[in-house]
Amino acid sequence: MDGTLNKPEISTVDTAILLASSGVFDLTLATGPTKVHAMTRIGGLTLFQRTVFTLQRAGISQILALVGEDEPQLRSLIHQDDRVQAAIRWLPIREFPPTDPSTWETLANEVKGSCLILGCHMVFSASLVESLREGVKDGRVMVAIGRPGDEGWKANPGVVMRADPHPSGMTHRVVFQDQTIGSTTDIGDGEFRIAPAADLVVLPSRLLGISGAWKTPAVGPIRLALEQAAAEGIVKTVSTTSQDFLDARGPKGLVRAEQMLFRSLQTVKGSLDGLVDRYVNRKLSGVLTRMFIKLGVSPNAITIISMLIGLLGAALIAGGSYQLGIIGALLFQFSVIVDCCDGEVARMTFTESPFGQELDIIADNVVHMAIFAGIACAAYLEGPWQQSLLPIALGAIAIVANVFSFVFVNRVRHLRSNAMAWRKISPAQRTRLEFILGNVANRDFSIVVLLFACLSLLPWFLWMSALGGTFFSLMMGWTLRRALLPQSS
Repeated sequence: MDGTLNKPEISTVDTAILLASSGVFDLTLATGPTKVHAMTRIGGLTLFQRTVFTLQRAGISQILALVGEDEPQLRSLIHQDDRVQAAIRWLPIREFPPTDPSTWETLANEVKGSCLILGCHMVFSASLVESLREGVKDGRVMVAIGRPGDEGWKANPGVVMRADPHPSGMTHRVVFQDQTIGSTTDIGDGEFRIAPAADLVVLPSRLLGISGAWKTPAVGPIRLALEQAAAEGIVKTVSTTSQDFLDARGPKGLVRAEQMLFRSLQTVKGSLDGLVDRYVNRKLSGVLTRMFIKLGVSPNAITIISMLIGLLGAALIAGGSYQLGIIGALLFQFSVIVDCCDGEVARMTFTESPFGQELDIIADNVVHMAIFAGIACAAYLEGPWQQSLLPIALGAIAIVANVFSFVFVNRVRHLRSNAMAWRKISPAQRTRLEFILGNVANRDFSIVVLLFACLSLLPWFLWMSALGGTFFSLMMGWTLRRALLPQSS
């Protein structure tokens, strides 16, 4: 060694070594066939694409990809894809065999500080990678671990971890044992915690270059580096579950991995989903989302489809008859379900964009205003206020209130996206804005329209929309004004 062991490690992790043809602990797969590989498609993307995009989202800016015979196909997938922001360096395994110690010595010279090492046969969340990156300091080694008995971990070829109490009593030292010595219950229990290691490891560059006699190909350089780190007491683990990591090589791995991805769509951080969205629309939209992904329909196209269905529903409601009112309300409800799909497809395929978000909001408000206009027209043609200007006036009030609500909601959205501006608002005001925003921006009222249509009470819904919309828009405008006053003072 040249003395690098004593140099302080850089804690930033912005580089990933991606083993496109093997796993971290089973490097011999690089020369053997496997059912799950980098070109395997899941949720509309190959595993290689999904891995690259997830790493990007987690803050990785440079990827060293060790690729096999599928290098040309992988390059063509990435070439001219404007979603790819990370710098990718292609390292063919014929020149850089993962089982060769010199490969890892070369990689060690390419990495500053620490790097993430992972395979390309799994789905995982960006938050898991963020947790691994955040835990790195003072040259610490980070390892993702799972729970014993989890079906999604059975493909891991023989690496388990046992956390023993450290002599200092303040931390835990991780040691490694092969699963071949027996079941995990044979290794230890009680004070010992047994857990399988995932193919997500953060190592400092000094440990990448460790060379030595490898007892078996299964041990390899990564295992050797982890054992050295364990001996130094610098290993820290991050527990994970099937909610944010799943090895697609396991029993029914691809099916389980796709299910994990679709489950993640049901709960969106920062979402304005109401109860109907959460428990009804999102449950039904999953089927349509799968169909749209298989057909290759873009999120923006789905937004337009949803808007057209909603406008057709509004036109039918405007016909004035009871039957047309129900059919129109059903179409409106269906458009809301389809409207859930555009965001789900965008998140699943990493095609979110500011334009798509704005288009979605505009389309939603166009449909809402059309529904108010349709109900006003129906009430003018049929019902207790037939041929009266009252429903026209109520419809106009509801539409104007919707416009103001749209402006205020957009203002609050932009404030929330600006962390510095959002923090300047007092917690109490933020809570009020979140509450009003959640009630104004969610789509739960679609089910109310359907209920009123079935009860032949749509004209009365118009009263509720005009008064309620006006109340909420005034409340949001007043709260927003008070929230921004400290900024201008």
